Amino acid sequence: MAISISELSAEVGELKALLDSAREVLIIGHKDADGDTLGCSLAFAEALETQGKQAYVLIPPPLPDLYCWLPGFDRVVEAPPAGVDPALVLFFDAGNMERSGGMASYVGDHATVVNIDHHASNSRFGDLNLIDAESLTQEPASAVGQMCLDLLEHFGWPVTASIATNLYTALMTDTGGFRHENTTPRALADAARLARYGADPGYIAAMVYKSRPLTTLRLQSLSLAAMQVEMEGRLAWAKVSKKMLRETGAVMAESEGIIDTLNSIAGLQVAVVFKEIGAQLTKISVRTRGKVDAAAICAHYGGGGHLRAAGAEVALAMEDAIATVRATATEAIAEHAPRGSKRK
Repeated sequence: MAISISELSAEVGELKALLDSAREVLIIGHKDADGDTLGCSLAFAEALETQGKQAYVLIPPPLPDLYCWLPGFDRVVEAPPAGVDPALVLFFDAGNMERSGGMASYVGDHATVVNIDHHASNSRFGDLNLIDAESLTQEPASAVGQMCLDLLEHFGWPVTASIATNLYTALMTDTGGFRHENTTPRALADAARLARYGADPGYIAAMVYKSRPLTTLRLQSLSLAAMQVEMEGRLAWAKVSKKMLRETGAVMAESEGIIDTLNSIAGLQVAVVFKEIGAQLTKISVRTRGKVDAAAICAHYGGGGHLRAAGAEVALAMEDAIATVRATATEAIAEHAPRGSKRK
C-alpha cells in the first residue's frame, strides 16, 4: 500500500531517527483542545510506549469533558514531572507556538521541536516540520490523526484498538462527523482502516454527538436564540457571553457545537461565533462556504486554520470584536458577490 506521507519522506526519515534515539518524549497539544489534538497526542504517546519510550502528554487546561472517555485521557498533565526535561518535543495540530497556551515554556533550549500539522496557515515553527496541508499527488490530510496513522504504519509500529479509537476520533471530529467538505475519499478510506484496527464507529459517534450534558443544550439554545442573520442570509453570527455561562451552568468548551448549527443555514456564506474570554479578549470561530476564505478572515486577527474553518483570538471586548469582525466578514462576502448584487 502506498504511504500517503511519501512526499514528506525526508522529514519522516529524520523524525524516525529522532524517535529511535530518544528515551523520553514530550507531547504537547493545543489549547482549547479538540478531538484531533487529543486523539493524536494520546495515540502517539501509547505508540511510543510500545517502543520502550517514556511519553508525557501536556495539554493546556481546561480539558473538555466531552472527551474524558478517550483511552489514556487521564494521562494528560499540566506540567512534566520534576526533573524531566526531554530532548524531543512533538506538537500535534498546532498552527503556531502560541497555540500551546504557555506549555512551550517547558521546552528546553536543547530540545528538538517537531511540528506535525495539517493547517496551510502553519507558521513552520518547528526544528522539523511535517505539514500535510497541500499535495501535488494526493488529497491533503483532513485531520492530523491521518498523519499519525500513516506514520505508525510506515514505522511498522502496532496500531492497537485504543490507538485506533483515538485516531478515529481525531478524524471524525475534524470532518464534523464526515459531513464537512474535507470528507475526502482519503478520509473515508483512513476511517475504514482505523475501524479494521479496532475503532468502533458507532460507539465513538455516540460518545461525541449523543452524550452531551443538559447544560450544553441550554447554552446553545440561549446563544442561538439571539443569533443575528445579515446580508440577505449570507452572514450569521452568535455570541457566548460569561453571563450566558452563569445562567446555564455551562463552561465555554460546551459552546463548540454552536458554529456548526449556524453553518447549517441555507444560503449562508460566513458564520461566526464570538466567545467572551476576558474583558479585552474575544475568541472567534469562523466557517465559510463558496469563495470566502475562513483562514483569511481570521488572519486579520493573528489567527488561522483552513479555507472552510478557522479561528482567532481578538484583543478586544466582545462587543467591539463583534463590530470589527462583522466588518471584515462583510467585506469578504461583498468581495465575492456577483456583479450588480446589493450589499446590505
